[in-house]
Amino acid sequence: MFGCGPGGGMESSLSLRKTFFLSIIVVFIGAGPAVASIAELAQNANIFMYPKPHQISDLVLKGTSGQVVSLSNFRGRVVLLHFWSINCPACRVEEPMLHRVKQMFGPSGLEVLAVNLVDPPTAVAHHAVTNRTPFPVLFDGGGGFDLKVVSMAGKKTAFVVNPRKEAILEVPGFPTTYIVDVRGNAVGYSVGPARWDNANAQALIQRLVSESKPIGMPGTHPNGVMRVPAR
Repeated sequence: MFGCGPGGGMESSLSLRKTFFLSIIVVFIGAGPAVASIAELAQNANIFMYPKPHQISDLVLKGTSGQVVSLSNFRGRVVLLHFWSINCPACRVEEPMLHRVKQMFGPSGLEVLAVNLVDPPTAVAHHAVTNRTPFPVLFDGGGGFDLKVVSMAGKKTAFVVNPRKEAILEVPGFPTTYIVDVRGNAVGYSVGPARWDNANAQALIQRLVSESKPIGMPGTHPNGVMRVPAR
């Protein structure tokens, strides 16, 4: 079964760069040299940047209060798209750092979306309330988004699949976090707990949020979450 192992996560981060591009059709957009310079340092925080950003498909999930949340509604903000599970020790290590980075950069344009596609929704909601999670905690509420475990080159990994059974993102282990810029492009990732308290990681976030724009769209929830009609 798909598990959470710090060693396996780092090993899988190498395959992430290979299999992701082979599995999903992406649109490439050039990255500036300033990001690359910070990105080299951010590797010390277990954060890796793509050579070029790429657009990712939309995710439409439910929040713990029942609202429908779409990733595309966060255009104009930097998003840490964080995949986790309740019984993951490494996730518990990273969670306090995500809390702090949200507090630091939330007012400047950062959002954290914590996505759980493996635990029962009631357990996910209880965890969010118990831990007073300061960012949206999301799960599939019947929309057809799922985490599919596959075997590639003799090793197990998993992909988020949409209702059409198309692979959207690879999740080789918990936690896995994608960094999504203000245009909705994935610019980097981390497999295993990232050190969001690291100065280089925070410099990277600061650089990205400097490009953020106010959302201000009709129907937008105060925390940046737009309510969209259920399908």
